[in-house]
Amino acid sequence: MSSTYILSGSYATAEQAGITLWELESATGKLTKQAEAAGVERPSFLAVHPNGTSFVAVSETGDGEVVAYWLNPQKGLIQELNRQKAGGDHPAHITIDEDGQWAVSVTYSGAHVTVHPLSADGSIREMTDSKRHKGSGANPDRQDAAHPHSAFQLPGTNRFFVSDLGMDAIVRYRLELHSGILEQEAVTKTAPGAGPRHLAFHPSENFAYGVNELDSTVSVYALESKGLKEVQNISALPEHFTGTNTSAEIAVSGDGRFVYVSNRGHDSIAVFRVAEGLLESVGQADAGGAGPRHFTLVPNSPWIVIAHEESGTIAVKKIGEDGLPGETADSVDTVTPVCVRLLK
Repeated sequence: MSSTYILSGSYATAEQAGITLWELESATGKLTKQAEAAGVERPSFLAVHPNGTSFVAVSETGDGEVVAYWLNPQKGLIQELNRQKAGGDHPAHITIDEDGQWAVSVTYSGAHVTVHPLSADGSIREMTDSKRHKGSGANPDRQDAAHPHSAFQLPGTNRFFVSDLGMDAIVRYRLELHSGILEQEAVTKTAPGAGPRHLAFHPSENFAYGVNELDSTVSVYALESKGLKEVQNISALPEHFTGTNTSAEIAVSGDGRFVYVSNRGHDSIAVFRVAEGLLESVGQADAGGAGPRHFTLVPNSPWIVIAHEESGTIAVKKIGEDGLPGETADSVDTVTPVCVRLLK
């Protein structure tokens, strides 16, 4: 039987095993622990190198770090390569460019967007650039200052989009691939108090989908040369839900037919059908745990793997023909999981 490998990050202490390698059995959706690594405090968000043998993690602490690892999934081995300063407080997200040469991270409290070059073996070198966001938003509790929450590369380009929850803005940067310097190119404002968090791109059409954490909506953007143009905004929640909720992760299915969003509070996965780039709600499915902070769709399979921060579980659910996650194939206990990443 064929297997897929999943890495999970967490809010563990440095003494706990905060990073875990899991084997996902493709036929059954069962998860088996293969390896784990301790020694880093709050190794929350991970990014896998395209070489498939290394990855990076952020240590989401004050004056945080970015940490590089080597791994051999077949032998169940994870080994730290090195670490560098993240360039600010509480790094919350990191991505590796398609060529595996650069790591772009953001610091939520420090409000920095930072670039580190990567060596051939995946180790991290000293930063080449750091840009600081300044601004605020309509929500005094969550938007008192700029809070960049993610950086995503537009596939096939050297453009990176940074969603800033505190500024209600998505900032487009061009990364100079020879020097590692960022140049700001465009800023797209969201609705006041929306709190943009993560972004996902349609695999074949010129659309991007942004999840807004604070108002639990999805913004649909047309990709234009001058930036993003919002063409639709749709709720991720059922019409009559009145409880507290923050939306977290967003992803587009590999065939481009569906968009998925996780809801913390409602504890669901919202599903949207894509029609000419725009979204139509299919409904919300139970997430299989509490506080679904992150998830990943497993390509060429029916599986969605969901990290539940509050219940301390990772659930594997089977997606039906209608796009909705259904039965839970497996659920494993692990310390405060906040990120699940597919090994490439």
